[in-house]
Amino acid sequence: MYYAHGGRNMILTETIVSNELPHSFEAFYHHKHMDNSMKCTFAEIVPNKTQCKYEFEYTRINWFMPRLVAILFPGMYRKQGEKWMNQFKEFVEKQ
Repeated sequence: MYYAHGGRNMILTETIVSNELPHSFEAFYHHKHMDNSMKCTFAEIVPNKTQCKYEFEYTRINWFMPRLVAILFPGMYRKQGEKWMNQFKEFVEKQ
């Protein structure tokens, strides 16, 4: 996966751990400086309305600045994950 993030290009390798759509999806993401996992579960609230719950876990951070950010501002990575999920939500709802 190729991203433009903060004016820089970022390459991630995504490994699908479990694909039980439409109920759940789990993946592992590798970057040269960090690894993380994500699990999403989906539940129908009413017809045409779905609740999405997600969990992110950073399992490795081996570069000084991201590690320092994780220690000093632990909510920063959570906020970035929420931003990506909100962008995904907007994309899905436009379809």
